[in-house]
Amino acid sequence: MSVFVLILLLIGVIILAAGVTLLDVQRHRAAVLPAPTGSSAVGRMEYDWRDQSQDDPLAPRAGTKRELVVWSWYPAAQTRNVHFAPYLPAQWAQASDNQIVQSSDAVQTHSVDQAPLAPDAARYPVLIFEPGMGKMPTQYTTLLEDLASHGYIIFAITPTYSSNMVVFPDGRKAEASSAGNLDNVSNIQAAGNQLVSVWAKDVIFVMDQLGRLNTTRGNRFSEHLDLTRLGVFGHSFGGATAAQVCHLDARCKAGIDLDGDLFGDSVQTSLKQPFMVIQHDIGACSDNDCRVFQREIQSTLRTVPQTKRYSLSIKGTEHFNFSDYAAYFSLLHAFGQLGSIDGLRGIQITRAYVRAFFDRYLNSISSPLLNAATSTYPEVQFLTS
Repeated sequence: MSVFVLILLLIGVIILAAGVTLLDVQRHRAAVLPAPTGSSAVGRMEYDWRDQSQDDPLAPRAGTKRELVVWSWYPAAQTRNVHFAPYLPAQWAQASDNQIVQSSDAVQTHSVDQAPLAPDAARYPVLIFEPGMGKMPTQYTTLLEDLASHGYIIFAITPTYSSNMVVFPDGRKAEASSAGNLDNVSNIQAAGNQLVSVWAKDVIFVMDQLGRLNTTRGNRFSEHLDLTRLGVFGHSFGGATAAQVCHLDARCKAGIDLDGDLFGDSVQTSLKQPFMVIQHDIGACSDNDCRVFQREIQSTLRTVPQTKRYSLSIKGTEHFNFSDYAAYFSLLHAFGQLGSIDGLRGIQITRAYVRAFFDRYLNSISSPLLNAATSTYPEVQFLTS
């Protein structure tokens, strides 16, 4: 081996070591998530719900009942000596920190664990959220805390065997299974259609659970959930799930898809409820994947009344600008997973449009953001639908 080749190998090793060191420094760098913009404090808690009516088709072991950890963010009563909840509870952090891009103990939230519900309203509108494939709800804390601070009670599902890791309250762990994701599938459309039906059933099961929670005395949400004002939204595959749920269940009064390719029956049979699709920057939309997605959006929205359907694109964003990654993991720019927009600016825009939409269709509060492009957010492009 020549001296020149040895030098090149040595340089490669040095570069690799520097990259690993930089990544490790980034993972442990302290990050304070953007503060919620509403007037309410924010509480957070989790539930463990088992669907005894169905075996889990994603579980590695046959006969396993479908079981979900569901997180709730909600408007909380103001309290003194606030200690914010960790980004992940200890058991989750120990099991998941090697699977997420930021060490959870380095991220500061604005939620108070198990805080009392705010007494501001007799009943609150309800939102159900699904994360992207492999993700968990806490990785969208910035968006969910903001909605809670404006008076929404959010229930966010951790999709068991699709999320990279789920930790149940008794310490049991469930990692993603081969049936629970779309890796290494020969027909992604068929596999996606099958999987989105499982996720949609999860949302419908949670709707049923919320009905029981609302009528059971002795819990903080008893008779405080206005289930006539219920919206469903999600990121990526969770966004496709929102469309599928709104197609299947009339209890969904409005829905949002955050940058999720569409699967399931909603593309063929379309929707009736108000619905919004927010995409990353599509540029000239010159590639086939982009054109197919635009056709799917048009098909899904074609029966939604003209004034209640929205298709938007945010300039400078990429797929993970809709998650907390935009707030704390700038190195993803190098991998094309975050766009050129300032991460906090992208989060601000997403929070503004998601809230404006649900305010309009669940609270009857109008917003000029939904009417047309605005100078406040020139990055937002309204697309024809």
